[in-house]
Parts: sequence; C-alpha cells; structure tokens
Amino acid sequence: MKKLLFFLMIFVLFCLLTCSHQSIPLPEHPRPDFQRENWLNLNGRWKFEFDKENTGLEKKWFNHPEKFQKNITVPFPWGSKLSGVEDEADIGWYARTINVPKAWNGQRIFAVIGACDWHTTAWLDGNELGTNQGGYTPFEFELTALVNPGREHQLVLRVDDTPHDYKLEGKQGYGRAAGIWQTVYLEARPQVALQYVHFTPDIDAEKVHVAVQLDQNPPDGCTISVKSGELSAEYKVENDRVEFDIPIP
Repeated sequence: MKKLLFFLMIFVLFCLLTCSHQSIPLPEHPRPDFQRENWLNLNGRWKFEFDKENTGLEKKWFNHPEKFQKNITVPFPWGSKLSGVEDEADIGWYARTINVPKAWNGQRIFAVIGACDWHTTAWLDGNELGTNQGGYTPFEFELTALVNPGREHQLVLRVDDTPHDYKLEGKQGYGRAAGIWQTVYLEARPQVALQYVHFTPDIDAEKVHVAVQLDQNPPDGCTISVKSGELSAEYKVENDRVEFDIPIP
C-alpha cells in the first residue's frame, strides 16, 4: 500500500510538472547561443482584438487593453490553428500583464520579440516604447525607465500587416503569417552588455578571430574573458568594440 501511494504521488507530481511545462508554448530560450541568466518567457495567452476600421490609435486602445474581447496564443500568427484566432483583419492589438522579478532590480530590462509581421508599435502602461518595421528578425524595446520590479505592468502591441508594395510576404504555399510568430521574452542585462560576438576560425593560421560589440562604452578596467575547456584568455576593452585573435593549436 505504501509503495502504491508513493508511485501515485510521483505520478501526480509528474502530471503537474508536465502541465506547467506545456502551458507555455515553445518554453525554451530561442537563442541558446546568447542566453542570459535572467530571462522570462512571455509566450502563452494574450488578450487580443482586431482593429478592422483602423481606429485603435485614435481611440487610444493602448490605454484600454481590458476591453480586448479575444484571446490569442503567442507565438503563433493570427489565422493559424495554434493561435486560436481566425484571420479577420490586417491590424491586431495584443496585451498582457508582465511582472519583472524583484531580483532584477538595478539591471536594464528589455522586451525582446523574436519576429512579428509587420509594423509593430509597443506601449507599457500607455507609454509608447517605439516601433519596428519588418517581419523576419528579432527586435527589442528597453523598459528600464518605466518598470518597477515586483509590480504588474501592461504591455500592449499594435501590429499592422496591411499589404505594401515593398513588403515581403513570405515563402509561397505557407499562407499569411500576420502578427507575432516568434518567442517574446523579458531579459535583464547589466549596465554594459554584449550586443554581439562573432567568431571567425582561421584553420591555416591556427587561430580564431573574435569580434565583440558592446551596447555602449565600458568603464575603465573592463575586460573580455573567453573560456573553452582548457583554453582561457582575457583582453582589455577600451571602447565599445574590440577584436582579437586566440591561438588554437
């Protein structure tokens, strides 16, 4: 009887963990090569509303996301089965509550959108964050000055996928991919952070060339450390970009 009870408890725990895992579509970090320690996946259910008459901006929907009547599953484009929303218009509004962990206090906070087709405008608590045009590459908005870690905030996105002569429409046969179609997440970064790192191997010269771009000029004494197995190297950084070679036998 005790063994049966034990296995029953294990089964229930497994079910709870599985359900929790599946409640967030695509829960893994979308960029394992550039994953920071502090990040929060925002995939899942968002409030949603179509703007068929294109009156949302005039009526300031970004201040009233509680009036959105539909729910959509992110990160699947509206019109797709997984989104749960039929394709009814070219403009859609998204909204959800976000809560930045208190442990992120003192760091810079960003909302990163893996891809959203096509013209995206974002607000936080009614404050415009910025816009982005394009449907295939990641973009981000900094929230640092507007968020209070530990408190709830309203993130609202307006996505305009109206046809344009110069707008790419995607690969033939897949149909339209309107709205958010790649993972959305929050991320905490230090005051000076890596923007990108490129490694270029040179086998003949037995080395790898490293190009590092920071998002701003670093303070005095800043260094870049590279570690891989037994390989370890450190280089001084004097401005927002540094390049160096690492010898590899």
